[in-house]
Amino acid sequence: MPLAWLTVVMLVPLVSRADEVDVPELGVRLSALPAEAAPPQVAPQPGGYELTTHAGVAALSIYREDTPAPEGSDVADPRYRMTLDRKFKTLESKAEGAPTQLAEHSAWTIVDAHAGAAGTTLYTCLTYVIVDQHLYRLTVTAESALGRPADFDSLVVAMSGVKFEPVRRTGLPASAAARG
Repeated sequence: MPLAWLTVVMLVPLVSRADEVDVPELGVRLSALPAEAAPPQVAPQPGGYELTTHAGVAALSIYREDTPAPEGSDVADPRYRMTLDRKFKTLESKAEGAPTQLAEHSAWTIVDAHAGAAGTTLYTCLTYVIVDQHLYRLTVTAESALGRPADFDSLVVAMSGVKFEPVRRTGLPASAAARG
């Protein structure tokens, strides 16, 4: 996928914004979540925690691994990304994508569009970043027969505006702490 499309997607202006969302279980704050986005749900997953939200036909997922990344791990290293591709059974980032920045951290982002079922196109924006020795996988997906949905672009903007904070875990259920 051309780097120009990645740049355009990451810089699309956001018209409406929701309240700032603090997700202490993942150590993230979303300040650009669109107003039409569903309240984020946070749930423990094998090996970490994951936030999910939807806006129209698009979905945003942020997963943080609890186990620190192996010493010397670098998302710019194609061998490391190959292990991530196998682990998460996702887009092939070993040979695709480009180095990016996310909240002043080195990241790797892949933007993909390919044919889906019944004449639709599947759109994906996937970013890997290591923050405080922990891997984050941020993904926006959408499927449409009518071109790239605006919902996809608005969630990519929300993803690119994430801020990282120290993880705080309380005795509250994870989803109760998501809306701040």
